Amino acid sequence: MESQTFYCHDPEEEALEVVWTLEEDGLEPTLDRIMAGNVHDSVSEKTLDRLVTRGLLEREGDTFHFSKTGWKEGELVIRRHRLAERLLVDVLSIRDVSLESTACRFEHVLTPEVTDHICTLLGHPGSCPHGKPIPPGDCCRRAEKKVETAVVRLGELVSGESGRIVYISTAYHNRLDRLTALGLFPGRIVKVHQSEPLFVVFLEETQLALEKEIVQEIFVIRNGQKLE
Repeated sequence: MESQTFYCHDPEEEALEVVWTLEEDGLEPTLDRIMAGNVHDSVSEKTLDRLVTRGLLEREGDTFHFSKTGWKEGELVIRRHRLAERLLVDVLSIRDVSLESTACRFEHVLTPEVTDHICTLLGHPGSCPHGKPIPPGDCCRRAEKKVETAVVRLGELVSGESGRIVYISTAYHNRLDRLTALGLFPGRIVKVHQSEPLFVVFLEETQLALEKEIVQEIFVIRNGQKLE
């Protein structure tokens, strides 16, 4: 029996994404342009009309625009999608052609709470891997009031500071294997001994000298802080 791949795409959410990106690029969201930007072929004119009925879009001839409520809904959809892309690239090192389709499937299972946790974990990124802005959430506004982000690169810690490793983002699997063999993996506490001329950390009683490039790929939460 031939295997099949099933893609979980919500036509209405995809339609909101397309309208958002067209407006973001300064283009009128006409029916033709929305259909052309419908990469998964799940959006139809009936889909758009349903969104009009729900009060999320307004239609003038063959042009669709967000209502006030629809704009907020579109913002949430775009935020989930672009944070999903950021997570896949930064944490899971997925950078091939599967990124877009994987992010599309993943975004639909993210609750608002999980979305904010991912955003905090990633340090409240301002843009997706393609350079498009990620709409900020409540967690970002809370972080701005606190001045600093919970998750930082290990290289941002100064001598005497310690942090718990949250994740390691590297495209080199052999480097990840080497760090793991040294005991550097999520959950471990590291303390910075010195940052110049070599970056030296203590892992319990073990002293490790790390290359500057590597410490930029290790993300930690400063000791005493929590993800919110």
